Amino acid sequence: MQTSRLTSKPAHEVISAIRALDLESVKARLMDPELGEGWTREYADSIEGAYKTYLTMLAKYPEQAEDIMLATDVDEFWHTHILQTLKYADDCQKAFGAFLHHDPHVGPRTDQDLEKRAVKTERTRRLYEREFENAPAAWAGTVMKAQAAYSTAAIRADAAAYSTTAISAGVAAYSTAAIRAQNAAYSTAAVAARA
Repeated sequence: MQTSRLTSKPAHEVISAIRALDLESVKARLMDPELGEGWTREYADSIEGAYKTYLTMLAKYPEQAEDIMLATDVDEFWHTHILQTLKYADDCQKAFGAFLHHDPHVGPRTDQDLEKRAVKTERTRRLYEREFENAPAAWAGTVMKAQAAYSTAAIRADAAAYSTTAISAGVAAYSTAAIRAQNAAYSTAAVAARA
């Protein structure tokens, strides 16, 4: 059930902005054999197309946005995009005028969950078949992994996510944090070692 509007922008503007997104850094990460998935350029390009198609479907069918399923590798592309937090936030603003939340399945997969997923997957298949001559490619790129992912878009009122992050020494990611000047606190912190 949709809890609020995806965007107040006209669909044609959103779709144009989606098509214009530069997702090269997302593909570069996914093509990396060590830090990513080791995808080929051709496969990454096909999944980029399927991801942009997914975002377009959300804009074209906002009343069904929370029920449109993604193919597994399209979901992986989305996860990788989200992890580039500043870029993802900027891209969401450019395309939708708001942050597009991700709603992954959490917890055990019950028979009821699987039934709901099957119904949503079938609805998604019919929607794509109505829109595209080659629906499987539109949904899953070159269809390497054409199963549905366990996540959908979450259309929520503007609010911060309810989550925390824990980083353990020795397993820190190969990344850095970025702080925008306009959001920086007017204070400093001091860290002292304890004996």
